[in-house]
Amino acid sequence: MAEAMSPQDKIALINKNLQEVLNPEIIEDVIVKQNRPLALAHFLQAGCKVKILLADIHGFLDNLKAPIELVKFRAEYYKYVITALLKAVNVPIDKLEFVLGSSYQLSEKYTMDIFRLSSVVTEHDAKKAGAEVVKQVENATLSGLIYPLMQALDEEHLGVDAQFGGVDQRKIFALAKEVLPRVGYRERAHLMNPMVPGLAGGKMSASDPDSKIDLLDTPEVVKKKIKKAFAPPKEVEGNGMMSFV
Repeated sequence: MAEAMSPQDKIALINKNLQEVLNPEIIEDVIVKQNRPLALAHFLQAGCKVKILLADIHGFLDNLKAPIELVKFRAEYYKYVITALLKAVNVPIDKLEFVLGSSYQLSEKYTMDIFRLSSVVTEHDAKKAGAEVVKQVENATLSGLIYPLMQALDEEHLGVDAQFGGVDQRKIFALAKEVLPRVGYRERAHLMNPMVPGLAGGKMSASDPDSKIDLLDTPEVVKKKIKKAFAPPKEVEGNGMMSFV
């Protein structure tokens, strides 16, 4: 499929359904001028090389919500599920690669780069960058400040052209755009999906089982959640059911 597409068609497919793109000229340069695959998530059908980061250390740092041993099992589960889902909808996965964060984030070079970033990023900017992603609590630990620095630095150590995520990642993407050049690394493009609303209306929440449909939910549980869903007629904004259509 990708071989038969023009560069413009590939860019259109990559940008489909996105809410925002930072540095779109980087994507155009890679696909149109350099004529090579673009390394970002979820665009396998456009012929992109895709690296999915299984962020085990990130998960551990986010307010220490889970021990590192449990997070590693979750990473393996996500790898299996994502692969199965893509195969189920006939998405080619020959250019798909999974990378476990701890496979490179514990290296000497990565650690030194974190130190270098921490010397040019203020506490205020690190906290601001992670405000929509890292759990905010009073008297927060330093791990919440390290998290956005790592996500910015991952772009360089994964060797990608762009990073893809939800629009809630925007502040981290903006931080990466600003600070990576300060330590000698190039800017990347950033592509953002709109946030999927919860079934109960408003933001989907991991702590509210009725706001989402889990992959392991039984058909009976799915039907029950759909019946309880917030889905007013002729109203698209904040309608969780519409995101499944």
